[in-house]
Amino acid sequence: MKSPRSSLLLALLWLLAAAVVVPSLLLLRGPSTELYLAVTARTADLPGVELVAEVGVIALALLWLLAAWQARGAGTGAVATALVGGVAAVVAYATSEVAKTIVQQPRGCWDLIEIAHCPEAGDWSFPSNHTTIAFALATSVVLTALATGRPRDSLGTTTALRFRRARRLPPYRVLVAAPVVLAVVTGAARLVQGVHFPHDVLAGATVGVCVVVALVLALRGPAAAGLAVLCRNEAVGRLLLAQGARGDAEVPVRR
Repeated sequence: MKSPRSSLLLALLWLLAAAVVVPSLLLLRGPSTELYLAVTARTADLPGVELVAEVGVIALALLWLLAAWQARGAGTGAVATALVGGVAAVVAYATSEVAKTIVQQPRGCWDLIEIAHCPEAGDWSFPSNHTTIAFALATSVVLTALATGRPRDSLGTTTALRFRRARRLPPYRVLVAAPVVLAVVTGAARLVQGVHFPHDVLAGATVGVCVVVALVLALRGPAAAGLAVLCRNEAVGRLLLAQGARGDAEVPVRR
């Protein structure tokens, strides 16, 4: 297990990576615009394309809820990962919104192409908010699923596996692949629709992933410690960990 100092250092490195990569993507605006025009010339008029990203974000939010629910059977570390990841997704979205107001890059559908559902003037393009929240949620789901699939704290491995079998929960690998696919489709849909350039989508993905990973690395330990204290109360323990106050109750397995 990483020490708090090493986890904090890794978190800072992830944030530094985002601070370097995201502004650098603005240098790709020329080729990005060419690719944008080539793609949207064939796709911007597709019916219903504007709904794909909306559905993708909703589906990812539901996956996060499912991952958080499953985490209840794997101990305080898994639950802390889910909760911190959810909060981090909101922080990532806010970060993307701040970046938009700073960069103020016009959207291609304002003057390069004409589409039916172009955001109003003042709703800037870089980075893509939909892509940011999609990749942030996907990252949170993946980290939570991995933590749930490999319990290492208040519940033993045998207890957690029994919990999973008793509730017919899917393997964590399902919650690793599905959110990644949905996030990629969501980001691609914003380009296909014509509301974002490719570099907007890449920037949104970078912000979403880096912010969530950084905050989970930095705050998972303190959050797990806080949950352990809260779950000394039997009612809270049952709500957050699906177990008794001490976190040592096993779920019976159907035979």
